[in-house]
Amino acid sequence: MQYWINHNGVQSGPVDLDAMKEMNLTSRAYVWREGLGDWVKITQMPELQGYYEMISDPAAPQQQPAAEQQPANSQATMGQPYQPQPAQPQYAQPQPASTEPCPPTNLVWAIISTVLCCIPTGIVAIIYALKVSNKYREGDIEGAKRASEVGAWWCIATIILGIIVQPFMSMLPAMMASMGN
Repeated sequence: MQYWINHNGVQSGPVDLDAMKEMNLTSRAYVWREGLGDWVKITQMPELQGYYEMISDPAAPQQQPAAEQQPANSQATMGQPYQPQPAQPQYAQPQPASTEPCPPTNLVWAIISTVLCCIPTGIVAIIYALKVSNKYREGDIEGAKRASEVGAWWCIATIILGIIVQPFMSMLPAMMASMGN
């Protein structure tokens, strides 16, 4: 099996397992082979156990892989075989410290009232509905509750405004026709 290696910012490959033994790889190396969707750390590949030296110093600086330092479409990579980019670190969404459930967003009601009733006030209701989830994820439970309540009131105002304005809107074509005569 052929592997591509990115170690200490130097990319090489394809290499086979025999050549990999001579490369003095560390646990900071990234590898890619056919069948993988993206680069992975060498430590995540069970078949490569023993082909690298474990580095246990977490304070040692890690050099950014060379593939991340160059644009993917630069002249240096043109005409060379496919060299996938090393995996970017995945960051988890911040979770609220509380186990309290998220307040209702009222997003469905905000969208329905916007489409069926009144667009300007409905947009405000949608904005507050979106704020609920954002504030909850940030850990601001009280802010999420306030946004939920304000968003609900904007939904109600939108529906009431739509009920009041709708009769006038249905009379508008008749009024326009009578003005034209």
